[in-house]
Amino acid sequence: MTSALAASQLSAASLERLKAQVLDPGWCVACGACVGLCPYLVFHDGQVAAPDACGLEDGRCIDICPQAPEPDPDRKRADLLAALGRPQAEPLGPVLDAWWARALSPDLAGRVQYGGVVSALMSLALAEGLIGEAVLTQAGLRGAPEGVRVRERAEVLAASGSIYAAGGSLSALNQALAEPAEHALGLVGLPCQVLAAAAMAGHPRYAQARRLKLIVGLFCTLNLSARGLRGVLEAAGVREPVTRADFPPPPAGVLEVTTRKGSAAIPLDDVRPVVLPGCGLCPDLTSELADLSVGAAEGRPGWNTILVRSPQGRELLDLARSQGLLEIEEMPRQSYEHLCTAAANKRARARAAWKERVHG
Repeated sequence: MTSALAASQLSAASLERLKAQVLDPGWCVACGACVGLCPYLVFHDGQVAAPDACGLEDGRCIDICPQAPEPDPDRKRADLLAALGRPQAEPLGPVLDAWWARALSPDLAGRVQYGGVVSALMSLALAEGLIGEAVLTQAGLRGAPEGVRVRERAEVLAASGSIYAAGGSLSALNQALAEPAEHALGLVGLPCQVLAAAAMAGHPRYAQARRLKLIVGLFCTLNLSARGLRGVLEAAGVREPVTRADFPPPPAGVLEVTTRKGSAAIPLDDVRPVVLPGCGLCPDLTSELADLSVGAAEGRPGWNTILVRSPQGRELLDLARSQGLLEIEEMPRQSYEHLCTAAANKRARARAAWKERVHG
């Protein structure tokens, strides 16, 4: 975007700026932060659309959008970390502790992604009353992900696993925040959703969002268009609902999908064309604004990596360990260094892509 164009949009209605700067150029990552907040925005089959006009000049939609050009990504994250009282620390963001862990509950076997840590922690937070409700992501009727509100363990387990497509899950968070309730809320989200949620919680005109008390962030290298992924699966002959999906570590070079009828390995060259363009602008590999960040454990199938980022995150993890819900080991130094390298590389790619967006 040129500086002249940006200046011409400063006085435009918030939704018009969101359309001009994010939706129309194709930078939207379908996090859902604006959906349910603004009545003029809708989410359908993996895409955000604005079917009607809104003249509000101080709307919150542009403020909380993780893809909005102002402020730039580095400044946006620095400001939100400062508001949380956390230091900037590249390339992973603030880290209090780094662990490898896996859940020990038998009912998680075969249902969860990797070590089942996210499902175990969110179930525990609900059971202990630390939160009264959580927003997760699950597959919708046509396979496209969507936000879901859960209050008990069975509902958490029904939403377990990864889908690797944009799901607009924060629309469900906005729905929960719009209701006259006081219970604390939790969220499991990708880095873009965690960034948007932090912006929501800190927005001066979104007091309801202060109810968001626990954020578990996921590691993410890319996300796919829900419609595009459907086409890739159909081209590969996968027509049954996907029960599990995974990008194995290099040198696999495939997207592995499992259905009730079997499994398939789809070459990454077939998948890359449906990666959301906006993902290239994201510098955050590990959801640095979360309370706890969770991803796969390098070279350790069936285990998760956990980065502890806040005191409340540490308290929840300690509670899970004290109740025997998790097996936890210190993360090996070499694996931590490899994660740092991957995170630094993503930041470098994103900063180059941002320069191209601004000056290209």
